[in-house]
Amino acid sequence: MNTSLEQSGCYSNRETLLRCSDARRELELAIGGVLRAEQQIKDNLREVKAQIHSCISRHLECLRSREVWLNEQVDLIYQLKEETLQQQAQQLYWVS
Repeated sequence: MNTSLEQSGCYSNRETLLRCSDARRELELAIGGVLRAEQQIKDNLREVKAQIHSCISRHLECLRSREVWLNEQVDLIYQLKEETLQQQAQQLYWVS
């Protein structure tokens, strides 16, 4: 009887060791998955920030172009108004 107890104890220890080994492998796989997901999140963060920067840069370039165009239009309007006022002033001098 003593031998059967020893054998069953040994068998039980072996099962426990196998379960622990399996659990450790599963845990290592899960940790690896978490680490890969963390790296993917970091990569995605960099990509999103780069896209935001690129988009904002394009919009700023468009706004600068628009600013230049609008300033040119304002200058043209100013010149036209100035010319018109000068013509009106000359006409008033001729009338008087």
